[in-house]
Amino acid sequence: MPQKMDSCAREHAKAQWTSNPCGSVEGDESELAYFENVERLRYAEQDWQHEYFGFGDFVGKNVLEIGVGHGTDLIQFARGGANCHAIDITPRHIDLAKRNFLLRGFSLEIENSDATQLRYPDQYFDCVYSFGVLHHIPELDRCVAEINRVLKPGGVFYMVLYYKWSAFHIVSKILFQGLLKGDLFRLGYSGLLATIEKGADGRVVCPYVRLFSVKDVRRLLSAGWSVSDVSVWQLRISHLDKFALLIPRFFRSHLNRKRSHFGWYVASTATKPLCPHVAGQ
Repeated sequence: MPQKMDSCAREHAKAQWTSNPCGSVEGDESELAYFENVERLRYAEQDWQHEYFGFGDFVGKNVLEIGVGHGTDLIQFARGGANCHAIDITPRHIDLAKRNFLLRGFSLEIENSDATQLRYPDQYFDCVYSFGVLHHIPELDRCVAEINRVLKPGGVFYMVLYYKWSAFHIVSKILFQGLLKGDLFRLGYSGLLATIEKGADGRVVCPYVRLFSVKDVRRLLSAGWSVSDVSVWQLRISHLDKFALLIPRFFRSHLNRKRSHFGWYVASTATKPLCPHVAGQ
């Protein structure tokens, strides 16, 4: 029997990112300067992305981003000469991404669509990219299967999820906000995780959030994929919340690291094997 999709999770997601578009900043959303500022701030915070992702490796190739937000990352693929496609379930994200591409003079094929039911033919894309999105979808296994279906043999899948053993999750969310402030008791664990997202209160607006270990990611990609990398990125002193004040100032700067076992994101690179039996590596 087909797995029923969680409509509640989707409604909470739409409410969350309609009110607080991912990466939004102050400014006029009709102006290019607004999108340039979004981009500047994103890569100042996530300064490892251009190091990890092959944004320029898909000249003339078809690239799909799942959960496009402002379209900031997909613009990087467009600059590299890719044919860009995107899906999102939040109309405001779709409008912002369209405007971003239009103002920069790039073309974009975009639609309001669910990642569990991609409306593309088999083996259509050379790359599927999703940053910080798939951990909001309860039916993640179905998403990964759909991504595999629409990728060409040899196609690349870049995925970034929230990391379970991060300093941010353990120290800031569970220890400080959850236990010391009491939100774990008031909201429950799922409500506490929802507050990771800007503006979410864990009750009225409570987007689904799931965290992953490296082992979880490898298990998720164990069938139908050749996995070349699973690694943890982006540790910031701010992830320790008020506990950062207990660390001597000399050592604080050393905690801001691109790559760390306690970073906030777990990133993976996988390819769809040319031969179906070569997978799960």
